[in-house]
Amino acid sequence: MEIFRSKRVFVSLLLSAITALLAILSWEIIVGFAVYLGSYLNVEKVSLNAWSFLAMILLALAVGFLTEKFSVKRILKFAVPIAVIWAILSFAAAKYFSVNLFFMRVISVMFLPIFVVHLKKLWLIDSELTEKLVDLASAGHILEGKSADLRIESGLKLLETVFPLSETIVFRLDEYEGLTPIGRARNGNSIDSLVERQNAWRESVALCERALESRQTVIESDENKAKSAQIALPLIYEGVCVGVLFVKFHRDFERADQNVLESFCGQLARNFQRKELRSKDLPNKFWWSFLSTNSAENRIGTTSLIKSLMKEQSFSALASSYLKEAHAIAYLDGTLAYLNRQMRHLAKLNPQEIYELDLFGLLENFKTEVFSEPHLAIRRVLQTGENYQNELYFQKKNRTLDLQISLVKAPSDDVSIHETNVTTKPACFLITLRDISAVKENEKLRSDMASLMSHELRTPITSIKGFAELILMDETISEENREFLMIIANESQRLSKMLSTFLSVSNLEQSDKKEVSKTAVKLDTVVHEVVDEMQESAKRKRIRLVEQTNDNLPPIAADKGLIRRAVSNLVDNAIKYSPERTSVMISTVLEADFLRVVVEDRGYGIDRNDHEKIWQKFYRVVRDGQDKEDESTGLGLSLVKEVIEQHGGVCEVESEVGQGSRFSFTLPRL
Repeated sequence: MEIFRSKRVFVSLLLSAITALLAILSWEIIVGFAVYLGSYLNVEKVSLNAWSFLAMILLALAVGFLTEKFSVKRILKFAVPIAVIWAILSFAAAKYFSVNLFFMRVISVMFLPIFVVHLKKLWLIDSELTEKLVDLASAGHILEGKSADLRIESGLKLLETVFPLSETIVFRLDEYEGLTPIGRARNGNSIDSLVERQNAWRESVALCERALESRQTVIESDENKAKSAQIALPLIYEGVCVGVLFVKFHRDFERADQNVLESFCGQLARNFQRKELRSKDLPNKFWWSFLSTNSAENRIGTTSLIKSLMKEQSFSALASSYLKEAHAIAYLDGTLAYLNRQMRHLAKLNPQEIYELDLFGLLENFKTEVFSEPHLAIRRVLQTGENYQNELYFQKKNRTLDLQISLVKAPSDDVSIHETNVTTKPACFLITLRDISAVKENEKLRSDMASLMSHELRTPITSIKGFAELILMDETISEENREFLMIIANESQRLSKMLSTFLSVSNLEQSDKKEVSKTAVKLDTVVHEVVDEMQESAKRKRIRLVEQTNDNLPPIAADKGLIRRAVSNLVDNAIKYSPERTSVMISTVLEADFLRVVVEDRGYGIDRNDHEKIWQKFYRVVRDGQDKEDESTGLGLSLVKEVIEQHGGVCEVESEVGQGSRFSFTLPRL
C-alpha cells in the first residue's frame, strides 16, 4: 500500500500504458473479427502502424499524468471538447480524404486511462481513510483502561458492594444466538442440591430469554420475602443486543435500583461491542479489502467503535459540571470548546451566546482594574508556559474570584496521556474561576481580630514600659531590683516593636494591590537613605556597609515608605546576624523587566531546609550561642515578602550555614 502512495505518478503512468495497450489490442481483435465475418468497415478496418501505436501510447501517458495531477472534473472540461473535435476531423478525413484517424481507438485511449487512474486515486483515498479509522479506534486504548473481560470482573465487584445481591450472571450472545455465561458472582448461602441448582439455572436462563425477546427489563419480585427479586436486563447498544445481565436480590430491592442497573448494562454493552469489533479482521488488512463486503461491514463497525469511545471520553467533560469551580476549555485559536455549568452561570451566558463567544469574549465578562487586558495574560501564558493567577474583586457584588489560566500540554498522537517524561506540546487553554469571597471574608475577620487584639495590647505594654522607666529614675533602688526593671523595660519595648510589625503585616494582608499608594520612586535613592540610616547601628557591631548603586536605574511605581521599610528590614537582619569585623553589601541591579535589590552578608548563614520557612510569620532560625538581644520577632521577613508581593515582585534567598546569606527581591520596571 505504501509503495502505491510514494510512487503515485509512476503507478498512474503504468496503469495508463497498460490500459491503452489493452484498449488497442481489444479494438484490433474486434476489427479483425469483423473483417473475418465479412463486415467491411471502411473506417476501422485499417491496422495501426508503429507511429500511430506510439502516438496513442504517448496520449494515454499524457492523459494519465494529467489525471493524477488534476481532478476528473477539470480534465473532462478539456477532454470532451477534444473528443468532439476529433470526431469531426475523423468524419471529414474519412469522407473527403479516405484517411482513417482511428476515432474509436483514440477515444478509448483518451477516456479509459482517465477512468482507471481516477479509480486508483479513489482506492488510495479509501484505503487511507480506512487506516485512519483503524488508528483512531486503536487510540481509544489510551483512555479506555482495562479490557472488556477485566471490566466485567470489576463491574460485578462494584454491584456486589453497592447492592444486596445473592447472584449475578453476565450472559453473552454467541454466533448461534445462544446465551453463554462469561461472568458470575455469588454471595450468601449456596444451593447444595444438584436438582435445585439446575432448576434455578433454568429459571434464570428463561428469564433472560424473555428479556431478549422483549428487549426490555424483566423483573420477578416477591414482596413477601423481604423484597427479594430476580431481574434480567438486555445488553443493548445502538440497537444491537449483545447479551443479558441477570441479578438476584435477596432483600431490599427498590424500583430506583433499576435505573442504576440499566445504566450499568449500557456500559457492559459498549464493552462487549468493542471487544467483538476488535476481534474481527481489520478492514485494511489486504489491498483488495475494498472489494469485500465483510471489510465494508467491519469499517462501519469501526465507526461505531469510535463513537463508543468518544461517548465515554466525553464523560470527563460532563463530570466537571459537578465541581464547585467554574471551568472553560479553549483551543489555541481562541475557540471555546467547553464551558461547565458554573462558568455559564458566572458569565451569565445563554446557549446562543456560548456559540458566538471566543476566549477573549469570555474573559471580557471578568475584567477588573487588576485584570483589564486579558490578551496580555494570554500572551504571557503562551510565552512562558506558566499559569496566570489573579484575584478579581467585584465591588458591586462584593465578590472575589480566583482566576487561573493554564496552558494544557499534551503528548504526540501515538503516546498515552498517562505517560511521564515525554515531550509535550501546547494543546489548549484551561480557564478556572473559584469563588473565594467567603475565604477572603474569613481572612479579613481573622486579621481584624488580630489587629484589634494588638491594639488592645499596646496600651498595657506602653504602661508597663513607662512605669518601669519611671521607677528606674529612682536612685534609691537596689542594683538587683534595677536589673529586673531593666529587663521589664527592654522586653516590653521588644514586645511593642513586635506588635507594630505584626500590625503592618496584617494591614498589608487586608489591602489589595490596587490599594497600595504607588508613585514614581528612584530605588537607588531609597537604598542610599537606608544605608545612611543604618550606619550607626553597623558601627556599633564594627560592620562595614558597602553600597553599590546604579545611577542609570529607571524609576518604579511603588509606595516609597513600604519599599524603604523592606530594604531596612533586610539590612537590619544582615547586621544583626553577622559577626563583628565583617561587611554587608547592598546593591541595586538593572535586569530585563525588573530592578533587583541585593543584600549580601558574611554572617552565620541559614540551613537549606529553612529557606522557605523563614518567610512565614513568627518563624525564627535558632542559632547556638545566640544572645537574647539578637533574637528576632519572626515578622521582619514576613513583612518584606508581603510588601514586595503587593508590588508584583518576588523575594529570594541564597544561603548556607557558615557561608553567609544573599537576600534579594525584584520589582517591575515602569
